[in-house]
Amino acid sequence: MKPNLETTLSSAMAGLQTGINQAKKASGEVAKLTTGSDEVQDTVRPLLKLQEAEQQVAASTQVVKADNETLGRFVDETV
Repeated sequence: MKPNLETTLSSAMAGLQTGINQAKKASGEVAKLTTGSDEVQDTVRPLLKLQEAEQQVAASTQVVKADNETLGRFVDETV
């Protein structure tokens, strides 16, 4: 079974976008904590979400790297 590089790359890019969006949202919540706003009561949850976003982006980055290496090997084999 051949890996579908286009599908893999699309999934990785979607993962990156998800992680980045989650990081933006969580960092906004963390910023509210530093302003003394009463809107955010839970101090741990946004920090955990920020860490989760970091892991999402890191994992998606590894998929992109693996996809790139696979494509590079494919090109080397066909040339």
